[in-house]
Amino acid sequence: PKRSLFNMDFAEIEAKEGVRLTWNVWPNSRQEATKCVIPLAAFVTPAKALPDMPVVPYEPIRCRSCAAVLNPFCRVDYVGKIWICPFCHQRNHFPPHYAGIQENNLPAELYQSYTTIEYQLPSSAPVSPPTYLLLVDTCLAEEDFSVLKKSLLQALSLLPENALVALVTFGTHVHVHELGFQEISKSYIFKGSKEVSFQQVWEQLALRSPGTGGRGAAPLAKAPGVERFLAPLADCEFQLTSTLEDLQPDAFPCSPGHRPARCTGAAMQVAVGLLGVGAPGASGRVLLFV
Repeated sequence: PKRSLFNMDFAEIEAKEGVRLTWNVWPNSRQEATKCVIPLAAFVTPAKALPDMPVVPYEPIRCRSCAAVLNPFCRVDYVGKIWICPFCHQRNHFPPHYAGIQENNLPAELYQSYTTIEYQLPSSAPVSPPTYLLLVDTCLAEEDFSVLKKSLLQALSLLPENALVALVTFGTHVHVHELGFQEISKSYIFKGSKEVSFQQVWEQLALRSPGTGGRGAAPLAKAPGVERFLAPLADCEFQLTSTLEDLQPDAFPCSPGHRPARCTGAAMQVAVGLLGVGAPGASGRVLLFV
């Protein structure tokens, strides 16, 4: 017999779902959430082969408030044809083609055993180019840093010309490099010891805040001017290559007996904020090199 997801070991869940959580229990109040020493996060392996994963030939149903997808943990009112989002508690109406939904007639996304499914989108949906954001740690020994730069330059030669690329480096502070400025190397700096919100990322990079699909939802349109940072490889290859070749290890001194003050968390926050406005609704990957 199949066991409930709640009774499975975390390694079993990772093998079945391709997901590992920092905590396997979701805090049920704001006070409990503040007691989490490690932030709540999920490590996802998008390309993990799941042989028993069901594939459905339609688009997902999303919450109109937070854009979460209909899933087995939603509460469903079969009489009123309403489902309640488990994240923001928004009440959502099912679309007309779900009119026949009943307890004994469920769509695949509501089966308790189908906690991971793949949506096969209509062929008419536009296909976006692959998107890569290179997040490079500069708090490395000079020899290791030189090897890393050579590896990155080699990797760039293997990417398709239409791939969108961006470069963010970090050490004591975070540097977002402007690849669309050909005359000289230009970057925007974020203080590494300060937490930065997505809105602050957009403002400091002079990107107009894009529209969203609701409170907390991802942007629906690419922000004007984002091509200065996230550009097709064919248009920015020379500038990106030159920037990588000229990169130097972090210049801030490190006290004897202490680790370098690398701001990995702040850098990841900036990278995700940039990727969110540069490739909204598309698949993208942040490649962290430490």
